[in-house]
Amino acid sequence: MCWAVAAFVAVSALSLGACGGSGKKHKNVGAKNANASALSLSIGESGKAARFTAPASAVGGLVELRLTNTGKAPHAAQLVLIRGNHTAQDALKQLGSHSNKTPAWLRAEGGLVGVPSGQRAATTLNLPAGKYVVVDVGGGPGGPGPPAFAQFTLTPGKAGSLPSTPTTVTAANPSKDRYKWQISGPLNAGANRITFVSKGKSALHVLVAARVTGNPSKATILTALKKSKGRLPAFVDKTSLSSTAVIDGNRSQVTALQLRRPGQYALFCPLNDRDGGKPHIAEGMLTTIIVK
Repeated sequence: MCWAVAAFVAVSALSLGACGGSGKKHKNVGAKNANASALSLSIGESGKAARFTAPASAVGGLVELRLTNTGKAPHAAQLVLIRGNHTAQDALKQLGSHSNKTPAWLRAEGGLVGVPSGQRAATTLNLPAGKYVVVDVGGGPGGPGPPAFAQFTLTPGKAGSLPSTPTTVTAANPSKDRYKWQISGPLNAGANRITFVSKGKSALHVLVAARVTGNPSKATILTALKKSKGRLPAFVDKTSLSSTAVIDGNRSQVTALQLRRPGQYALFCPLNDRDGGKPHIAEGMLTTIIVK
């Protein structure tokens, strides 16, 4: 499905340590909130396979999601809500497919991307009750094998306000099949603590940031990304790549966005709406910014 493109971006970001390097403390984006319940996960490696440790159940609503990486490679935790009688295996099959469509029973609920070896990251988000699978979108440290995953259930909990952040990045949906980025607040070189807001009833969004070299025009970047088929254009500084987790339309999450160096950055979403159609980069979800 279309998430495979986002997974490729996340894999690249993970392999490059885009959200932090070894020996540096990973930014904890989950501000302490006495009203948030804790959902603590850990992930490590056994041979070439990665494995999650997760509780069988936890309380939903306003949740502080914590991921401890005990392994040697960076890892991620994409949360997926599974509706109906579908299984985790059904969800993994869909996530690994190349279809442009996303079934209504599979919902993207956010998560954490690029947690470095030996570190812990946290984020605060609102999670509905239901049956979940958490997926390491990097596919494990050994290569293209199936990603690590774990299943758990969230019971109903009280939703609440997310912690405030200096910057909000919104994937806005002004009209049918049209989207645009709205940025309120600064985006600077280094770790940025942002609120990522996803709009659109049938949309899923991911925020990808990539530094570009050679001063290409927005039209040049758009054309190259549309033709890339999962490969990054030559003018993308691959050491700069960073992304968020995927979230459904009309949801939001406090997350970290790492912009490693000053320069011109492209912000884009490569995903499609649930019913397929054009990727969001062709429907307005590409902009460029200057990072100082």
